[in-house]
Amino acid sequence: MFALPDAVFYFACMNTVLEKKEQFIVNASGKRVGVLLDMLTYERLREAEEELDDIRAYDAAARRVKAEIAKGDFVTLSDYRKARAAKRK
Repeated sequence: MFALPDAVFYFACMNTVLEKKEQFIVNASGKRVGVLLDMLTYERLREAEEELDDIRAYDAAARRVKAEIAKGDFVTLSDYRKARAAKRK
């Protein structure tokens, strides 16, 4: 799920987009086929998209890690350090 600051950032960006007057590109029959955005709005949308991708990746990784920990499939830091030290010898 969204972490609160991330969700606030994402929805604030979306709110900024919705507040601006929309300019559409239409085809010959009047069907909307595109939209014009100012650069600031475009950049904010891209940042929000990247932030959302990061949130989704974190959520997926967190689920995987929790499952591994629940199965006992992990190594403690001290065990890892011991193994590394043994490899150096």
